[in-house]
Amino acid sequence: MPKEVKKGYFMVVGAAFCWGIMGTLVKSLFVSQEVSPLILTTVRATLAFPILLLILVAWDRQHLRVRLHDLPLVALVGVGGLAMANFTYYYTISLTNVATAILLQYMAPILVALFSAAFLRERLTWITLAALALAVGGDFLMVKGYDPQALRLNLPGLASGLLAACAFAFYTLLSKRTLERMDSWTLLTYAYAFAALFWWIVVPPWAIASQGYSLRLWGIFLVIAAFGTVLPFGLYVRGLTYLPATKASIASTLEPVVGAFAAFLVLGERLGILQSLGGLMVLTGVVLVQRGRGGE
Repeated sequence: MPKEVKKGYFMVVGAAFCWGIMGTLVKSLFVSQEVSPLILTTVRATLAFPILLLILVAWDRQHLRVRLHDLPLVALVGVGGLAMANFTYYYTISLTNVATAILLQYMAPILVALFSAAFLRERLTWITLAALALAVGGDFLMVKGYDPQALRLNLPGLASGLLAACAFAFYTLLSKRTLERMDSWTLLTYAYAFAALFWWIVVPPWAIASQGYSLRLWGIFLVIAAFGTVLPFGLYVRGLTYLPATKASIASTLEPVVGAFAAFLVLGERLGILQSLGGLMVLTGVVLVQRGRGGE
């Protein structure tokens, strides 16, 4: 496997680790009703942009340059992709639970694979299809998709979760295209600028300030922005520069495996036999998808 392709997989897997760990933290905020999905999504984007901006100013200001005719595409990534994916995922968690939100959002690799094959001429080999089946099927078992009590599925939650899958697929595919024009960190910085602007229209900054959130909660917001947003999305988008969209989305399905492991370490939640089998299936799928010439 070429070094760049291997680097891409490490980045996407790293993103999945961050998302998996942060999912438990977000769940606790919704359970305690300390913040709504809309407010958290707005604060997340609002804090992510200055963090990204400071990184680029300190690292390489050349990455702050963007051509004006590329901005509409970046805005579409930020609003139609990031903003919608973040909000619908959080909203699904609030309506159902983390397990259901993850299961529905990770229908996205199927959408990415179908679109890539139909419109981007991406060749779907039997290895890729097998990896896709293992990853999605494994996630189904990991989150106890076979247990109605575990899913707590309802119609609004189902609709929101499917929208999350569409938004994540849209974000992945459009980011892949936009990366042909600019660096991944440039894309992410300006995409979150547009996402923040969009949410400020929906929830003005003074409306958030008037909530009187504690310093502890703002600290949690900062952690989510840095380690649940900037770092994982930075790794994921960077990984897309080295990997086909389908393979990157399959590798990202490690998130629920990481989340379950984190819940085991932090909360002492045990995995059943079927959940363990599901985790093994996901790991097998991610390893399997790495096979293939040049990562194609």
